[in-house]
Amino acid sequence: MVYKTKGKRIQMFSDSLLVVGQVEGKLKARDSRMQGYLTQVRCMQSKFESFSLLHISRCGNTHADSLATLATSSAESLPQVTLVEDLWKPTETSGNAIRIFQIRAGPSWMDPIVTFLKDDILSREKSEADKVGRKAPQFWLFEDRKLYKRSFSGPYLLCMHPEATDLLLEELHERICGSHTRGRYLAHRALTQGYWWLNM
Repeated sequence: MVYKTKGKRIQMFSDSLLVVGQVEGKLKARDSRMQGYLTQVRCMQSKFESFSLLHISRCGNTHADSLATLATSSAESLPQVTLVEDLWKPTETSGNAIRIFQIRAGPSWMDPIVTFLKDDILSREKSEADKVGRKAPQFWLFEDRKLYKRSFSGPYLLCMHPEATDLLLEELHERICGSHTRGRYLAHRALTQGYWWLNM
């Protein structure tokens, strides 16, 4: 991302002592997959005038972890084009496949909640307004209009549009996650990946 925006200097932080040690050359990457990632890092290093990766304690990295979770678990506001980069072959230095999916989303259960949280507007029908008013505290609206389900025991979960859930389940089942799971375990997998939808 920094390279694509023509940045010349980059300073990064990681709470993984193993990764930092391998990048600095203090530790050896023995696993073939880690060697592949390290090759990618070496390739990227040559593209910057200054490249720095510093170790930071895990307790001091919680904010960055939260931002990373949001960045990796959320797609652009629907309806738009979502870019998914397949990184299941880290040893390849070129030819990474980029799969593009376009989702045209119609109205959904999220719309009244988003409207209420953003503009404080409720339906004129009392029963519907009461229902949205009761549900709204369970959700949080990000500034880009992405809706998240609040969680008291873990990270907030990105609310998925009903028309996007099939694509997500397909990805979890066959592609990105590489698991061939079914039923309840697949739904649980979606939760652990940071996603939530109605009636899941």
